[in-house]
Amino acid sequence: MKIGTIIKNNWAGGKNNPSRFFIYTGTKGRFATGICLNGNRLEKISFYKSALKEEKEMFTEVGYSDAFETM
Repeated sequence: MKIGTIIKNNWAGGKNNPSRFFIYTGTKGRFATGICLNGNRLEKISFYKSALKEEKEMFTEVGYSDAFETM
């Protein structure tokens, strides 16, 4: 998975759940990290790396943002 990949968390209930869509920002130890928009603020989120790789029904890649490359 590439940094900047936009991911849909299929297990995040409700359309207004801020972690439903997030941008993958890399890994830190056992965790995959990302950022999501919660209202007007960016928030850091993390998931187990193994879940991101193995739980294909839980996470779906839906796009890519080149914001990190631009910065």
